[in-house]
Amino acid sequence: MRIIGVDPGLVSTGVGIIETNDSSRRTPQRDSSDFQFLQTLTLKPPSGDLSRRLLFLHRHLLDLIRLWQAEVMAVEDQFYGNNAQTAFKTGQARGAALLAAAYAEIPVRLYPPARVKLALVGNGRASKEQVQHMVSQILATDVLPPSLDCSDALAVALCHAFSRAAEAQFSTQT
Repeated sequence: MRIIGVDPGLVSTGVGIIETNDSSRRTPQRDSSDFQFLQTLTLKPPSGDLSRRLLFLHRHLLDLIRLWQAEVMAVEDQFYGNNAQTAFKTGQARGAALLAAAYAEIPVRLYPPARVKLALVGNGRASKEQVQHMVSQILATDVLPPSLDCSDALAVALCHAFSRAAEAQFSTQT
């Protein structure tokens, strides 16, 4: 299964694309052979008009979904911190991502940051650098993702893969 992970933002949106093999669904033990790194990049919408920035994100994400034939989109859900304005802007970028997935007719799964961190690091309050390190370990690459946005996007894609594996394991036990 090809998963496109998205860490939404109006200034910088991280995108990570991975592929899982069928064995990752059958066993709770995971190793790097269960996942293949395909691409990661940062989308940087042009500054200025909000509608143009959202259109930029929508178009580029739709192009990536089609190029990589992604089957599902995993999106880091909104974090509600102290700054409501930042949360609002992030939500708009998230909406552009959701629209791209809907237009491509692929399902979307939302994961809160704490769940992503817990799935990868084992600690829901892990730092972004810890997540970045674990992403490179799980994907068996010596090179860290080029930005924290990229590692967050790959992390949410991996979180979805782990969730699918856990669901498959649970369904075989019941």
